[in-house]
Amino acid sequence: MGFLFLTQFSYGQERLTLETFIERVRSQNLGLKIESAKSQAADSKSMGLGITPPMVGLMQTKQSGDSATGIEIDQTIPFPSKLLNDRSARKYEASAQNEMRLSSESETLAKAKYLYFSLWAAGQRLSLYREKKGIIEEHIKLSRAGARSDSFLRLHQMRAESDLDLLENETLSSEQALKEIQAEVAEFLNVDASSFHPTLQEPPLSEVPKSEKLNLPHQLESAKFTLESLKSRESEGKSSWLPDLYFRYKQMGQMSMYPQYSEIMVGVSLPFVFFWEPSSTSGKVSAERLRGEYELARAQRQIETEKEVLLSRAQSLNKQLENINQKLLPRAEKRVKLAHNIAPRDMETLQDHRETMEAFPDLKLRNLDLRGQYEEAVAGLRKYERDLK
Repeated sequence: MGFLFLTQFSYGQERLTLETFIERVRSQNLGLKIESAKSQAADSKSMGLGITPPMVGLMQTKQSGDSATGIEIDQTIPFPSKLLNDRSARKYEASAQNEMRLSSESETLAKAKYLYFSLWAAGQRLSLYREKKGIIEEHIKLSRAGARSDSFLRLHQMRAESDLDLLENETLSSEQALKEIQAEVAEFLNVDASSFHPTLQEPPLSEVPKSEKLNLPHQLESAKFTLESLKSRESEGKSSWLPDLYFRYKQMGQMSMYPQYSEIMVGVSLPFVFFWEPSSTSGKVSAERLRGEYELARAQRQIETEKEVLLSRAQSLNKQLENINQKLLPRAEKRVKLAHNIAPRDMETLQDHRETMEAFPDLKLRNLDLRGQYEEAVAGLRKYERDLK
């Protein structure tokens, strides 16, 4: 990628390498912090059994100037299969959320590398437009010498001046694009955009992830854990027909007319009496489980299709980049060197001179565009990358 080394466009005083940028994203990106907090919350929620805490009550009875105090304890214990399935579902939910955290990390870091390239490329594009402006300005100077006596050369000069004005708009548009991508990168890093003006280095060409690192994407693993959670919820819902156990213990102190006493009550719920409620619950969780199966199948199909398309695109763009860098740009550079040693004599040679000089920055702009498309395709693949170390 040697032909992309242009005069460094300075965004400010801070020098920011790709490695440093990635590390700052890991520690400062708010999206990663949010996903980490969600994962911690899901882990905390998965702990323990879903048993309602006991209720303890203090009682006092007064009669004919006499009084007694007592205590009452109530506890509800769901049917064991409900407890086990609820805990299993929460465990799977926590695993699914953790996979989502890892998925978010993969996507964020892939986007970070692409954003770094985009910001660098915006500066390079602006430099290339300025380079083209210099070429046209020099060309206008060459054409002025004969424009006074040759009407066709005068027309040629006027066209070049119009092209220069159009290029000025392209330069202004490029400057605005640079400011916008710079603000986007600052937001991505969670820093103040007004004070974020780094100087970047050309990032190396990204490598396409190896196929074994794309076989188990976190997004798909999260969907699988979600489905397992829904299966556990389905089993829990079908257990809604089964009775829950109720326990109550009551003890009252002695009074002058009543002795001290205690009582124990053990009971069970009868959910099948109002059969429509457990039936509705069971039907709902079965439908949710079926939805989870469909979503997993859809995710598998979408991910496989996207990976296939992105891989093919990256391979095609890589070949195009090689063609430009190894063939077209070296030839264009040779023509520029020859053109520097030849003085245009008439309108035809003047036009040839301009086309030759402009072809080099135009090819570098084309190379930059292809590189951007390639980096975007690789970033799309890297969001499915799984570190198997």
